[in-house]
Amino acid sequence: MKKKIIDFTQKKYSKVIVPIFASNSSSVFSRIDDSIKLLIAAFPSVLKVFPEVEGAALKNVDLSTGIKQAALKTVLGYLTKRDYSGNLEDYIYVIHFLHDIGVKSIVEFPFTQKHQSTTSPFSASSFGLELDYLVLELVPEIQDSPELLAMIPKRPITYENDLSSDFRIHREARRVILKKAASKFYQEIVVDPTSQRAQTFKFYVDKYDKKLMRNAEFSVVQSKVLDNYENVNPDFRTWPEKYRSPDSPEVKKLITLHSDDILAHKYGQFCIHEQQLFIKQLYELLGMEREVNIAFGIDPAASADVWSLQDTVFNLKYELGADNGQNWHVPAYNVSTDAYIDFVKERLEYLSEYAHVIFFDHLCGYSTQYIYERGNAEDKGRWEVEKWDAWKMRDNAKYLLKMALDLGLKVGGETLGDYARQQAVECAIHELNCEGYNIPEMFVAPHKNYGDNYGNNMNLSQNIELFLTTHDLPTIVQIICGTRGNEAIDEFRSPKTKIANFMSQQFGIITTPNQTPLSPGHLSQELGIAMLEVFMSYPVEAVTIPLQDIFALMFPEEVGTNLYFNMNHAGTPTGLDNEMKNFSRILPPIQKLEPFKDVLKDIFSRTVKPFDFPERLEECGGFFTWIACITPGRKMIFQNPGTKKWEIFKHTEKGRPVLEMVVSNVAAEDRVGMVKLPSDKQIDYKGQVDFAKIYKLVDISRNDRDNNIYIKSGEELLCEMYISLKGNTDHHFVIYEMPD
Repeated sequence: MKKKIIDFTQKKYSKVIVPIFASNSSSVFSRIDDSIKLLIAAFPSVLKVFPEVEGAALKNVDLSTGIKQAALKTVLGYLTKRDYSGNLEDYIYVIHFLHDIGVKSIVEFPFTQKHQSTTSPFSASSFGLELDYLVLELVPEIQDSPELLAMIPKRPITYENDLSSDFRIHREARRVILKKAASKFYQEIVVDPTSQRAQTFKFYVDKYDKKLMRNAEFSVVQSKVLDNYENVNPDFRTWPEKYRSPDSPEVKKLITLHSDDILAHKYGQFCIHEQQLFIKQLYELLGMEREVNIAFGIDPAASADVWSLQDTVFNLKYELGADNGQNWHVPAYNVSTDAYIDFVKERLEYLSEYAHVIFFDHLCGYSTQYIYERGNAEDKGRWEVEKWDAWKMRDNAKYLLKMALDLGLKVGGETLGDYARQQAVECAIHELNCEGYNIPEMFVAPHKNYGDNYGNNMNLSQNIELFLTTHDLPTIVQIICGTRGNEAIDEFRSPKTKIANFMSQQFGIITTPNQTPLSPGHLSQELGIAMLEVFMSYPVEAVTIPLQDIFALMFPEEVGTNLYFNMNHAGTPTGLDNEMKNFSRILPPIQKLEPFKDVLKDIFSRTVKPFDFPERLEECGGFFTWIACITPGRKMIFQNPGTKKWEIFKHTEKGRPVLEMVVSNVAAEDRVGMVKLPSDKQIDYKGQVDFAKIYKLVDISRNDRDNNIYIKSGEELLCEMYISLKGNTDHHFVIYEMPD
């Protein structure tokens, strides 16, 4: 296949965040096994079935009875069904689908706030990929061995209540399988050391030998300590003293006794290295970019890097955290040392093998770390670089970003943080852009508010990466409903005006506090598509949206606010505590999006859609108000007063629609007041009204719309208008200019 060449310097492209998942065993394999049994039971004449040969399963099948036809239909449906629970082939399907609708880059993030080994192939340490992401069925030595294939535990089709699959059984089986496969592999390369795979393996091991060894040694020691001692855990600081240092005589002896485990570790890393290169190659063949997440402070004391580089790169006397009281209990870095700089550079060089773009999660942490004294429960922590030293914080972040850029990587980063660090990081980005680099500045819609109001995103500068939400936020549906499962999300419910401002100012869907939080049962696909269209039409360089949010907006009634696709608590350090399990969420059933492929193509092409930013009326009486123009072609989404559904408003009145106006009484008591078209706004609203014309005001918030029509002259509209409203009720007027 010829590689497509995409010019990523072109402006306006789209990115989708796809949840990383442990693709360690394909559920399709288990379904095929079960389906074959059903086929043979239904059709005894079928003696042999070769599922890898297309159509072979139908050989000699007698379809003379309707019962058998129904059985065959059921079985074939079972064979082709996807549960999208996290298999490599499912992921490849997702990549192709997103490519087909025009997505230019896929962002592989863990869908959880808990970083560490199981959340991503790249989250654990500077070297060593997480073997949970190794597809055993695709390892050549396993493919060629019926015995080893039979040993692979099949992924369950159903998940536990917390939607995380427990992989402990799989991990133990994988350890045994890889050891056997490694033995087979080493025998083969002894026989034929000049084979292409043997040469590739030698190059890989020679290039990374030192790092491979330290990870292999740690793996061996950790396994033996956990097997033979009580009251210990994977954190090496809990181990007997004699095993806490890689240079101790006891460690050296243990390594010598388990040389076969060392070889198996190198082999396993080589196998997943091959598979991750294959994934990157697929991106390149499709002309897409692969972006991966690397977070500051993800090196737990249960990793080979901390064990091997203690007291050089890492400072075990302190632990990282945040200034809100969170102590993450991971060792702090010796950031001012050459060893730390070399360590970070090695990490970036290694990741550049598998990715085109690095997203620096917790980017503010690279500007200055917040440290706690280990073991001191009374320590309140401190910033290593004082907040007043903005230049030092800027330089720290700039050095990191430039290091990645100079390696040929593109970079992005989470700039959210306290004001001082966020300003320092944004300053570093601005300076690098002035030097000729191109780093879009992160802008997350739900967080970038000013006094709980939101700016007009149509006025954003071009060099922005606008996120609808991020990998560690609730879905957009959970945000606008202020609910995650059965739990209220206070961050988005308070103040009472926040969701109404967010919906109105970010998406042009004029909403009042009396209508928010939105009810999941009142959402509609029309609402979701309209939100997607507006978001994607913003004039910034990159727009980024999680796959979970696309699905939630396309099927809001089905997804609602449940936990099925997103379990994150906004602002918490770890999400759900789920020891020894895969934290990544399951994939949405993306095949449900196939009928909407043309709609999504249009959306992701990022063509400009009509958008009218709503602003406040002048008012007296304590009302909550909006005024917006009605540009021809703009979708007006409103809450149907009869069904309570959010749907497209269709103009049926005579005349030209010119303005949309909302006056809301958010108090419990009745109120009387005055409103007036504003005169100090960017848009000349008064200029939309002709003094000599007649206007019809239709209140679309009422069931009896025909009895809630007001006729006013242009002169009256341009003057003060008196309003009387019962408690917790709204007027939502569409204003039509009547024909002469």
